[in-house]
Amino acid sequence: MSGKKDHRPFAGMIGTRVEMSAEPLINVARDFMSTEKLTMAEQVAAKTREAGPDHDPSSLALPLALYRAVTAFGRVAAEELAPVDLSMSQFNVLTVLKRAERPITMGALADSISVRQASLTSVVDSLTKAGFVTRKVNPRDRRSVVVAISKKGDQFMTEFLPGHYDFLQRLFAGIKPRHRQQLLARLDELIDCLEAYPTDTQKAIRSSLSQAAAGQTRP
Repeated sequence: MSGKKDHRPFAGMIGTRVEMSAEPLINVARDFMSTEKLTMAEQVAAKTREAGPDHDPSSLALPLALYRAVTAFGRVAAEELAPVDLSMSQFNVLTVLKRAERPITMGALADSISVRQASLTSVVDSLTKAGFVTRKVNPRDRRSVVVAISKKGDQFMTEFLPGHYDFLQRLFAGIKPRHRQQLLARLDELIDCLEAYPTDTQKAIRSSLSQAAAGQTRP
């Protein structure tokens, strides 16, 4: 038996790796990218013809560009994390808890990584089972729980993060620092725009999509 240290936190724990569902993103991306043979410009042109002359083509191009960027980043991130048997969701949780000065609530953790708390439970469960996270009743509110990174999890992240930072440097080396700052500013603007979108319109959107699927109307 080799004495080599196994850095995979979930080695031997079949079925514990948890991914937050990407199905909604995939479905919408598939709608835009209906055929791999079309270039992005051709796809936008096709969607513009469908939407009509009153629609700004950039409002159609932007989601497509975002989906392509998210998909590409997800692919390379998954390749980086595969050797340590972590999903992106699990790594994000460990990163937040590593930087936290004290145990935090599930709600605060969900806000930190921009997911719904319900989606986070299975991720924290898997990390707890692996010994990377601890969870206990919140002493300030016994109706909730707080989570923290364990000694094992902290040690793993301390060893893993330097290589992760090098990976990010290499990944974005093709973008000039000035352009990165400009991109960050525009992304902040986009986030503000999306987060300001009224949530009470979601029911109407789902209804419109359902009608479109039934052939009653086009969203």
